[in-house]
Amino acid sequence: MGLVQVAHNSYTNNSTVTSLGIDSNDVYMIVLNDLYMNTNEARPRLRFTKSSDNSADSDSNYRYANYDRYSNQVSNVSSNGAAYWNGFSTGTTKLLGLRGIYYLYNFNNASKYSYVEYNEIAYNSAGENALRKGGLCFTANTQHNGFQWHSSNNNIANAQVTLYRIT
Repeated sequence: MGLVQVAHNSYTNNSTVTSLGIDSNDVYMIVLNDLYMNTNEARPRLRFTKSSDNSADSDSNYRYANYDRYSNQVSNVSSNGAAYWNGFSTGTTKLLGLRGIYYLYNFNNASKYSYVEYNEIAYNSAGENALRKGGLCFTANTQHNGFQWHSSNNNIANAQVTLYRIT
């Protein structure tokens, strides 16, 4: 088993951060580094991109559940029928950025649900170490080719995204 780099993109002051290139039924992995916002406490919101036109799939078919662990607390978060997945609130510097590893399954297969297993870590805008582990599923049979993040408020100040195919 190995990793083949498909795409690497760096972003500065963009309304969206996109990683495209899924074109087979293999499992893929996205590595996200140093995603932070132009506005303090803004949240990165994630959607899958449609293979048909590379646009973000904004239908309310996202279901997720995750375990969040902070410096002083633990919580379980879930949603059924959301139009996006909400990430940790971030700050406006690299120190307060989001980092994560995402494993992508069935994205290229229009007859199965696309889903993701994720692990994220951040030092969030509240000054807490934060860890998130969970899963995200798009509950409609749609062919997807990547991810797109956008901000809940203003632009994404910085992000580096690398897409790998697991072989």
